[in-house]
Amino acid sequence: MPESSRILRCGIYTRKSTTEGLEQEFNSLEAQRESAEAYIASQRQAGWTALAERYDDGGVSGASLERPALCRLLSDVESGRVDCVVVYKVDRLSRSLLDFARLMSLFERRGISFVSVTQEFNTTTSMGRLTLNILLSFAQFEREIIGERTRDKLGAARRKGKWIGGIPVLGYDVDPRGGRLLVNAAEAERVREIFAVAASTTTLTAVLREIDERGYTTKDWTSQGGRQHPGRPFSKNALAALLNNVLYIGSVSHKGVVYPGEQEAIVDRDLWERVTGQLSVRSCHQRGRPHHKQDSLLAGLVSCAKCGRPMTMTHTRVQERRYTYYVCKRDPRQPRCKQRPLAAADFERALAAQLRPVLGYEPGRLNIEQAIERVSWDGELREVSVGLRDNTRFAFQLPEANRPGQQRHRQERERVGRIPRISRLMALAIRIHRLVSEGKFRDYAELARLGQVSRPRVSQILNLLNLRPSIQEAVLFLPGIVAGPDPVTEKRLRRIAQVIDWESQQALFQALIGNGNLG
Repeated sequence: MPESSRILRCGIYTRKSTTEGLEQEFNSLEAQRESAEAYIASQRQAGWTALAERYDDGGVSGASLERPALCRLLSDVESGRVDCVVVYKVDRLSRSLLDFARLMSLFERRGISFVSVTQEFNTTTSMGRLTLNILLSFAQFEREIIGERTRDKLGAARRKGKWIGGIPVLGYDVDPRGGRLLVNAAEAERVREIFAVAASTTTLTAVLREIDERGYTTKDWTSQGGRQHPGRPFSKNALAALLNNVLYIGSVSHKGVVYPGEQEAIVDRDLWERVTGQLSVRSCHQRGRPHHKQDSLLAGLVSCAKCGRPMTMTHTRVQERRYTYYVCKRDPRQPRCKQRPLAAADFERALAAQLRPVLGYEPGRLNIEQAIERVSWDGELREVSVGLRDNTRFAFQLPEANRPGQQRHRQERERVGRIPRISRLMALAIRIHRLVSEGKFRDYAELARLGQVSRPRVSQILNLLNLRPSIQEAVLFLPGIVAGPDPVTEKRLRRIAQVIDWESQQALFQALIGNGNLG
C-alpha cells in the first residue's frame, strides 16, 4: 500500500484532574477531544482518522499510570488497534517524567506516533526528545507547585477563620455567593436541643437514644453536582463529632489549632465547653468503672481487608483469664462485617518474628510502633499485609491456632481447599469493568466510593485486565489451596500485567506456575 493511502488510526486521550465541571454538557474533556478531532481532520489527506472509542479519564490525577481509560488505550495499542495517540497537551498524558519516558519507550517499540495538538515536536529526533523531556519536567514542576500553593492557601484561609469547604454540617448552609456558612434557623434550633440533651444525660448512648426517639437526623443536603444526600439517623461517632465541633461556637480548627471563625455561633460557649468536658470524662469510664487502656502494639494501625474499616481492641474474660482480640469496627449504617476476631497474642507474636529479619534486631514496642505504618488482616486467608514507614511492604500467613474449635475448621478446609485470593480478584476486576461498561455506574470513582475502597485500589484491580485472555482464564480457574500461602500472588501477577507483549506475559506466567507447582 502506498504511504499516502495508509490509514492512520488515531486514539484521542483526554484527562481532567478534578471532577469539577464534568457534569456540564460541554466540559473540559469535550473541549480537548474537539481540538484533537479538528487537528486529525486537518491531516485527512495523510490518511489520519479518529477512532470512535473514547479514552476519557475524568477526575483522575496524572501523577501515575493507574488510570482506567489510559489502561484501555495501552491495551488497544498493544493489540494493534491504534496507530497514533493524540492529546491536547503533553501533561494530559502524564505529569511524571519517569512515567512519560516509559510511555514513549512503549510507543517507540510498537511504532506508535504521538502527537500533542498544542505543542509541536518530533519524537524521532534526539532534539525532539530533549524538547519533550523539558516540557514534561516543567509539567511535573507545575504539579508540585500547584499542590504546595493549594495547601498554603487552605491553611491561610483557615487561620483567617474561613470555611474552606467539605461536607456541610447540621445547623449551617453554604452561601452560594461566596462559600460562607449561613445559619439555618430550623437546624440551629435542633443543634441546640441536642446540646441541651447531652448536658442533661450521663452517657453518649443515652443522648443517642433520646435524639433517635425525637427523630433527629444528620443534615439533608445537595451537592453542587445535584446529588442528594438525605439525612440519616445519628451514629455514635457522628453524634460525638457534632458535640465536639468548634464551628458551633463561631470558631474553626486547623491542624489542632482553633481560630476565630467568620460564621455566627449557634451554641453558647459555656454550654459547649460543659458538654465537651463531660464527654472527655465519660470516655474514661465504662459502667461506672475506669476504662483500662488496651495494651496493644498496633492500636489504630490494623484494618480489615474485607471492608477496609479499622480494627479495634476488645477483650473477654474466661475463668478470670483475659483474652484480647482485634475486631472489625462496626458501622451501624453498613452490614455487619464477617471478619473473624483476631487473637492479639498470636498476631503480635508472629508479627514481631516477621520484623526481626526486616529490622535486623529484636524489635521492642517502640521499634514496632515507629516502623509500621499500616497493617491489613484477611481472616479467610489468614494473611497479614504490612506496610512500613520506609514504603516497603511484605505479607505473611498467620499460623493456625492450636485450639479444638480451630482443628475442626482446619480439617474441613484441608478437605476442599480454599479459593486463591488472586482468582477472586480476577473475577472482581471483570465484574467491575462490566458494571461500568453496562452503564450501571457512571465511572470507576463512583463504584469505588460505594464499595468503600480507594480509587487507586480499584485501578490496581483493573490492571489485571491487561493480562492476556488465556492468562485471565487460567487465573480464574486456579486449583484450590489446601495449605500454605498462595503460590500466585497479586504482586507477582501485577508485574506480569505491566509487560505489554502477550507472548512475554505468557512465558512469565508459565514460569510462575512452574515455580508454584501448579502443573
